Amino acid sequence: MKHVTQTEYGGPQVLKLGESEIPKPLENQSLVEIKSTSINRADTLQRQGLYSIPKGVTPILGLEFAGYELDENGNRTRKVMSILPGGGYSQFVVVNKDHLIDVPANIPLEIAGGICEVYLTAYLLYKLSDLRKGDSCLIYAAASGVGQAALQLCNIFGINAIASCSKGKVDTVKKYTKNIIIRDDTIEEQFKQLQTLCPQGVNSVFDCIGKQNYKLTVDSLAIDGKWILYGLITGGLVENFNLASLLHKRISLINTTLRSRPDEFKKNLIEEFKQNVLPSIANGVIDIPVDSVTNIKWDQNGINEFIRLHTEMEQNKSAGKQIVAFE
Repeated sequence: MKHVTQTEYGGPQVLKLGESEIPKPLENQSLVEIKSTSINRADTLQRQGLYSIPKGVTPILGLEFAGYELDENGNRTRKVMSILPGGGYSQFVVVNKDHLIDVPANIPLEIAGGICEVYLTAYLLYKLSDLRKGDSCLIYAAASGVGQAALQLCNIFGINAIASCSKGKVDTVKKYTKNIIIRDDTIEEQFKQLQTLCPQGVNSVFDCIGKQNYKLTVDSLAIDGKWILYGLITGGLVENFNLASLLHKRISLINTTLRSRPDEFKKNLIEEFKQNVLPSIANGVIDIPVDSVTNIKWDQNGINEFIRLHTEMEQNKSAGKQIVAFE
């Protein structure tokens, strides 16, 4: 099979076209023919050597897919999608059968490859935050795929969502909330905007930014608020950080990732997602946050498209999912 590979860490240009044997499924695994995947921030970090690959996981990039489950004779059986620990940038992948999700009949495979990573991540953030109807939540990078998914989950669960984004992406997030603070402004100005929107403080912050926003996060949270940290786009080393600021408000700092979670955890999360979120996607109550869909062939031109998409993500040009559909 063909796949994206790299022989060194570095910029997007290190991505190459590779070829290897089609993987053989083990017990409780299915072989899937991939028809679409998407670019995730973690892919760009792994490419640079900044994101450790979990033990036993393929080094091939790609954390989600949509495609066809194949039987033992290679025949297509059903349309499926899910998250992956790796291997989505390839023609075929083996997947834990318990993780497979049937693609809703009205959603094309070309789009379904952008559903699972953002919505499962956003749903996990929601669960960890223990938010209740009427609570408030500040969402950083709200125009990202996870951000847009989180905004929409807040809407269906009755949470007051406040979006943080750059001026150039306001039009993207205002589809989901009128409560917006502008990330381009100073931290002090952002806090003033937040106080106008939620003077009592927010019950939770969904934070993929890290270092740059830590003071805004602590200042914004209400008593007994939950700081859900799931990324470090601006770094993790915060100078002169005083733990007393957390103790004073009884703030809970909860760190989470999804990729390295045990299979059983993912299975249970997926089952809850299928019950509580997927029906709203299937019936159009919430949408798939698509920035672009790029159709590629498995040749050098296709690799060039991967390079372009990685470059655009690192330049923060995208708003939502950059989906790659395989011809």
